[in-house]
Amino acid sequence: MEPAAALRVLRIHRLIAAGGAFEVRTSQGAVGGGEVPPSPEAVHREAAQLQLYLEDLEVVQRHCEQYFALPDECTPEERIFLRIARLLVDGHCVVSPFLPRARITLNGRDSPVVRALLSGEPHPVRLPCGGFTVPFAGRRLELGPVLVFHPRAAAEPDSGGKALAALGAGRGDGAEVSIRPADGQRFRLLLQPSVTGPEASPVPLELPGFPEPR
Repeated sequence: MEPAAALRVLRIHRLIAAGGAFEVRTSQGAVGGGEVPPSPEAVHREAAQLQLYLEDLEVVQRHCEQYFALPDECTPEERIFLRIARLLVDGHCVVSPFLPRARITLNGRDSPVVRALLSGEPHPVRLPCGGFTVPFAGRRLELGPVLVFHPRAAAEPDSGGKALAALGAGRGDGAEVSIRPADGQRFRLLLQPSVTGPEASPVPLELPGFPEPR
């Protein structure tokens, strides 16, 4: 079933798992009843994680206008991508654990800021991306344009040094540079329609079992 339908079934499951008295009624009145003991805490935790997964997928499907049944399995990477996509759709800034660096191509334009960036001095970096695609269950879910940014990023020494030399020789146009955030951090993402600026603070992924990227 699709996630929206699965959510309705899960809500019934969670009501039963909560335990309590029940009564079976027909048009003729009560025909029986009893008491259901509450399920163990582990069952509630598992149901809560499943509900978050279903809600994330339902929101992303609706945004991308791609509707399909729940896959048989979901890899850890797909689960993280799906959570990132949900938070982006909701208008949040997210740190991507999959973006330790970004590769850019220079247009040949020289400036003190460009030279400082290529020299390894951290600067705010904003990289508009035409389309952000989420791989999930053999599909490619297109979220739309995103802004990739970090308040302190600089060129990696090897590519930065080569690009700096090419720029000084007048051959900077087309030079490729690898940019990495400072202090071992990762790049941040914002969905373009919700962009408020690079000062936006990232929100946690809040996925049990997965470390929060920084």
